[in-house]
Amino acid sequence: MKRWIALIVIIALAGAAAGYVIDAPFAPLASGAWRQTAAFLDDAAASLVALLGYGGAIAAPLVIGAVLCVPLLLMGRTGTARPLPGPVWRPEPLAEDEEALPGKPAAIDPDALLPRPVVLVRKARSRSRDWFGDSSWLGGLPKLAGIPWPRDRDGAPLPFAAQIDLAGIAAACPEAPLPAAGSLAFFVGTGAVVPVPAGNHEFSTPPPHLPPAYDEGGFPLPRHASRLSHDLFPFWPVDAVAVPLPEDLRDPHELGNEEAVENAVTAWLGTRYPLRAGPLEVQEPVERVWWHGAIHLARLFHVALDEASRLIEKRAARTGGARGDVELLGADPATTPLRLEAAQRAFDREDARLLACKAQHAALAQVVEAMDGFTADRDPWTPLANEELGVLRDVIAHVNRDCADLVRHHAPETIAQLAAFSLRAMVSGPPEALAQVSDAELARINAGYRLANRHQHEVFGPGGSSRTAHDDHRGDILLLQLAYDDMMEWNWGEMGLYQFWISPADLAARRWDRVSLTFEEG
Repeated sequence: MKRWIALIVIIALAGAAAGYVIDAPFAPLASGAWRQTAAFLDDAAASLVALLGYGGAIAAPLVIGAVLCVPLLLMGRTGTARPLPGPVWRPEPLAEDEEALPGKPAAIDPDALLPRPVVLVRKARSRSRDWFGDSSWLGGLPKLAGIPWPRDRDGAPLPFAAQIDLAGIAAACPEAPLPAAGSLAFFVGTGAVVPVPAGNHEFSTPPPHLPPAYDEGGFPLPRHASRLSHDLFPFWPVDAVAVPLPEDLRDPHELGNEEAVENAVTAWLGTRYPLRAGPLEVQEPVERVWWHGAIHLARLFHVALDEASRLIEKRAARTGGARGDVELLGADPATTPLRLEAAQRAFDREDARLLACKAQHAALAQVVEAMDGFTADRDPWTPLANEELGVLRDVIAHVNRDCADLVRHHAPETIAQLAAFSLRAMVSGPPEALAQVSDAELARINAGYRLANRHQHEVFGPGGSSRTAHDDHRGDILLLQLAYDDMMEWNWGEMGLYQFWISPADLAARRWDRVSLTFEEG
């Protein structure tokens, strides 16, 4: 539905732009506040005509609209699920795989009730418990027992997402059609599932050139590593909790009840855990900010400064092009005064933008140098003193005021956003970081932030309520769903869901290499 709405909007805007060029100017007919807007659009239309000619100016928005529609049309005819390529990694031959995970399940009875959904609830953090000794977890490193780390077709290692203890699933959900021993390690990217034999294994050493898992305060699986990138998602142990459902919602022959199942799961969870109302936040007035947040802010400014240099290059090229247009039109005897005036105004706008961008770049460069000195050799888990916190507030206010165009998508607007970012890292971090979290904040997070933001991390069930993946995988088993979860830095686009699917036949044969990974908008 979102795809078709976008197509309609693009076509409408392209047609409106072409129609505007045909009928312009409109400013003489407008009045009040609309007159200034119409004058701006008239200038743009005149500039386009000066650049491309009358016919070209009419055709340009139509061509651009058509080009923008092509990728939307290629997204698929059935919805927004995007099957990802792969998996291409292959486990050991079947005989060795059976030895690794004993107890091969029999063929699944098509008339048997579906297994209950098993929600993976993140465990409460305790100062006295070994955080890294659990058998099921999200993020961090896998325990592969010497099995090679899976890679994509180009040989790049895949990002690790979760490892689930099969004995824990069997204990929570005895009807589960899975082996009752060992564990499964899940990797995203092109996707892979690695069966791991039972045993007390050590965490695997990450391979060289592991691609970034996420950017600090940004999005997961970035295309390129930056100074904000981390190779591993935050580590968080989970409990497997089976959700009871009435038999009519577990009937394998009952189609189209996915939303009813998800609603029932949500309602049941809500009686035991507070459902998430949004991301983790810290309320003003903020009393404590840690150097971890200040160091993160300094990195953000560096990234903004790097991107500003590229922006200046682009603006300089556009200004040069606009200046060239003025010179060409001025030398052409056939140029009308209206065209020349429109071209001059276009150049003046581009030149003003370039000068403003250079001024902001110079101001931001000074901030970056000052922040590097301010944060040098600081312990990230030590809180700032009151006067240091005041400096940080002044810096945030300064860049948002004087460098707004360059930091709009990089710097936080408030000190509270910075505090919340650090708190997320501390509550799942090493003991020295956790020690700085107050008892009140730890209790608040343990009480209210153990579930994902909207949909849940779960095994079995229909998964999220979007329809496409269900239709494509109707009759398959949801081996794992990884939902949008800010505490895990899993800010999947569009509140999305990664879903690992396997057919009953492949599950019975333990063909983990045939698992299909899809991404679905939430």
